[in-house]
Amino acid sequence: MLMKMKLQIVLLAGLLLFGFGGTDVLAFQLGAREASEWIKTLDRPTRVAEMKIEEVIPLLQLQPGDIVVDIGSGSGQFSIPLARAVAPGGKLIAEDIHPGLLTHVELRAKEFKVTNLQTVRGEVDDPKLPELVDLAFFHDVLHHIEHRAVFLQSLAKYIKPDGRVAIIDIDKDHPRASHKDDPVYTMSQNDITGWMRDAGFSLVEEHNDLFDRKIFLIFAR
Repeated sequence: MLMKMKLQIVLLAGLLLFGFGGTDVLAFQLGAREASEWIKTLDRPTRVAEMKIEEVIPLLQLQPGDIVVDIGSGSGQFSIPLARAVAPGGKLIAEDIHPGLLTHVELRAKEFKVTNLQTVRGEVDDPKLPELVDLAFFHDVLHHIEHRAVFLQSLAKYIKPDGRVAIIDIDKDHPRASHKDDPVYTMSQNDITGWMRDAGFSLVEEHNDLFDRKIFLIFAR
């Protein structure tokens, strides 16, 4: 009887950790945290300033009517200006695997009166987008994805034939790169270019001079 009770406790703990009816994607996201903790980190004024949002958006060359996905949209710092950049007629899809963060983005959109924003809960290896997009945008997200090559290949099927993928992330080769002591979070430009090549994309633009310790790459088919 005692053994049976212990087994039930173990099973219940597993369900709470991994989610009822299947594995919870949050358990497998690198650096997973509670939504409130992420929001505090992502919305730090110093971090927001370092994102250089007003400088990044023009380099994406977005047009009214474009459909854009903000992969791993987090607290929505980029989602709101991206949505505004494709209005009128365009749409911003805020994709994340964390339901708490998606709720936060929805509230943020209402606060800023942004009506062309849709949230989508993706999966670890597939963003599960509802339609094809003109641009997939990553900012400080790819290094949190465990199976990066798999995810990028899944993403490829949601990109329009003339669509693009923009990636901003840590430059492993920079002498002062973050996460030097935790290499699971690091990647080089060659790594990203190789994964994108396998997904059917080539590097068409580099804006690495915009950031100190990050790379900013744009890919197209």
